[in-house]
Amino acid sequence: MEQNKRNHGSKKTQRIKYILFDVVAVLLAWALFFLFRRVEIESNVVREIQLFSPIYNFEKLIIGIPFFWLFIFWVSGYYNKPFLKSRLHEFAQTFLSTLIGCTILFFLLLLNDPVISYKDYYLSFIVLFFIYFSVVYLFRYMITRKTTERIHNRTIGFNTIIIGTGEKAKQIYGQLQSMKLSSGNFINGFVSCEENTVVDGSLILGDMSQLNNIIEENQIEEVIIALDNNDRNALLPIFNILYHHDVTVKVTPQLYDYLIGGVRMTSIFGAPLVSAMDVRMNEFEKNLKRLFDIIFSCVVIVLVSPFCLILSLLIKLTSDGPVFYKQERVGVHGKLFHILKFRTMVCNAEEAGPQLASSDDQRITKIGRVLRRFRIDELPQFINVLKGDMSIVGPRPERPYYEAQIAQKVPYYGIVHKVKPGITSWGMVKYGYATDVDKMVERLKYDIIYLENISLLVDLKILIYTVKTVVSGRGM
Repeated sequence: MEQNKRNHGSKKTQRIKYILFDVVAVLLAWALFFLFRRVEIESNVVREIQLFSPIYNFEKLIIGIPFFWLFIFWVSGYYNKPFLKSRLHEFAQTFLSTLIGCTILFFLLLLNDPVISYKDYYLSFIVLFFIYFSVVYLFRYMITRKTTERIHNRTIGFNTIIIGTGEKAKQIYGQLQSMKLSSGNFINGFVSCEENTVVDGSLILGDMSQLNNIIEENQIEEVIIALDNNDRNALLPIFNILYHHDVTVKVTPQLYDYLIGGVRMTSIFGAPLVSAMDVRMNEFEKNLKRLFDIIFSCVVIVLVSPFCLILSLLIKLTSDGPVFYKQERVGVHGKLFHILKFRTMVCNAEEAGPQLASSDDQRITKIGRVLRRFRIDELPQFINVLKGDMSIVGPRPERPYYEAQIAQKVPYYGIVHKVKPGITSWGMVKYGYATDVDKMVERLKYDIIYLENISLLVDLKILIYTVKTVVSGRGM
């Protein structure tokens, strides 16, 4: 097997490499443009008199320029996937991000420059963009080309397992091993889930009951599902396990996938595989969503902090117990976290075990009933958003106790773990709080619809409807 000679590529190290090269590139580009301004533009404006405008304050701006560009590049999603970059996509992404960044710099720093003619403005912008794009892309191209060569030469790669032990699994394994230019997959072995076994038995790592341990112990990054069984329902229990891991999942395409155009090639050298379980948002949208979460949460926390202090006093004075209530919930990829809420029930409300609240629940305090009606008890969850455990909009996070019951009724329930859970969701807006597991299952339908239509526009719509729900007091 290959694992004895494997040089596992580190995403963190590769990401840092791109960031450092980008910092050097933007500083070099800034210096070149500064030189151009001094020689070409300023010499025409100022002949004998030395005139300084904000753009010429090189020493101060040299500190802020790298942070500005790293922010632009981060928002563009360039650092999200440091390996297996498409050179064409990298070219387009660098072109667009530098164009946006240069446009912002132009209006912030260059528009008030003293010039002889407005043509100097056009010249400055063109030169600024040309220098930045050329230098940044050149530095990136050097890293990407070197990385691609190392992947193709099998110097570095990604720990991969194949689920299946039949003919398809053997065929995919053979294709990946025989390619002259590697796709980056270091095959650790196979996971058995079929009665038919034609692969080398020494390469079988275990069966489906051991899948979680196999992924964790071997630090698996990519999973290929290659089953001889054409029944798509056979994939559901596999997906339900894989949703709990941050891995790339690919499946072998069937004839139906070819007919409907479901096969999208990411590499001309790779085996024909269909990406599965991907979130329907590009990297730019993902980062923009996270940026919105941070900004919106900070604004809300600052605005409502005086109100929260008053609420804390009221909760403390009207009932015994702490102001805040922590509860274990299941987050993205099945990771457990503690959700933070204002306490709305009496202490020891679940002495007899987990119990869902109802509209006439006697365990709810008087002030707690008001908080739940207007969903004010959810305000501390903005801290969970800042910590990265939650998003503002996303599927409703459930407790492990109830999640286990839901999973028994809905085998594909794990799909909600593809993204971070949210303070509000389509399910909460359309359905509200659930008082039993069956109603949780009903609400789940809306969360799945959200995942199939996830976008920043949909998030905005859900936020608007959430505000309407809160203002109308229909939280319970």
